[in-house]
Amino acid sequence: MNKIAVVVTAIIALIIGIMGWAAFHYYGKYTEAQTTNAALVQENQANAAIVQNQANLFNLFNTIAGTTLNAQSQNTTAGQDRETVIQTVIKTEPCAVTVVPAAAAGVLLDHYHQLRQSANGADTGQPDGPMPAVAAAK
Repeated sequence: MNKIAVVVTAIIALIIGIMGWAAFHYYGKYTEAQTTNAALVQENQANAAIVQNQANLFNLFNTIAGTTLNAQSQNTTAGQDRETVIQTVIKTEPCAVTVVPAAAAGVLLDHYHQLRQSANGADTGQPDGPMPAVAAAK
């Protein structure tokens, strides 16, 4: 019976050893998988942030482009209105008495001030200074 007890004890020790080896082996695989998973999650989050940033930039560009297009359209309309006013004023003025009729000059001066104030978004609320004098033709 001694031999049977020794064999059974050896088999039990072998099974415990194999189970211990398997536990450490698969625990190592598990921790490696966790590390890889954490790295992939972090990479995925970084890629999502990049995609979101690009989407925001596209939206910003589209907003700027739309605003610019609207401003160009308004500027064209305002220019056509100024042209109509100037043509109407010039029709009523006698030929060659003044270089630019006063009413037309006023419209152009207002447009000049509007352009100066809107340049680079620098609206100081102060006039730009006197306009250079233009000699009248006589």
